[in-house]
Amino acid sequence: MPERRPVVTMAVLAAVAVAGTLWLGHTAWAAFRSRSTPSCSWPLRMRGTPTAAQAGLVRCYLRALAERDTGGLAAVADNMPPVRITQADLAHSADARSGLATATFLPADVDVAYVPLIIRYADGASDRLGLQNLIAMGGPSVWRMTIGTDVNPGPPGPAPATAAP
Repeated sequence: MPERRPVVTMAVLAAVAVAGTLWLGHTAWAAFRSRSTPSCSWPLRMRGTPTAAQAGLVRCYLRALAERDTGGLAAVADNMPPVRITQADLAHSADARSGLATATFLPADVDVAYVPLIIRYADGASDRLGLQNLIAMGGPSVWRMTIGTDVNPGPPGPAPATAAP
């Protein structure tokens, strides 16, 4: 009778690998749905004085960006108003995969619910973003990245003024 152990072992290993991958991708989405600030593990050098929630959010952003995970990016995006993730949001995907990034959390200029952020990637590219606490928009006290494109942009502004003859 042939031995079945290697087949069973491979099936168990495959099931564990799939479950682990799903769990890691699911953590940011679960935080989004539960209205808490997502927190992930991703290598990051930090400057400034971020809170643990802000640092964890940026780590989730970088992980989702490096993996081109639009669902993960949507989970960390400021969703007041609702946004969609576009190709423009993936512009620094290769940069995020290039090595250890440095996130510089700048002091809040006017509003403590908004923190300016500069990310310098290992390949020399940089991006200027921000973190927004949704409490400023009437939402829960959770942090999100200011990324994405408004799903329903407002009406255009008024026509430019013209001089009377």
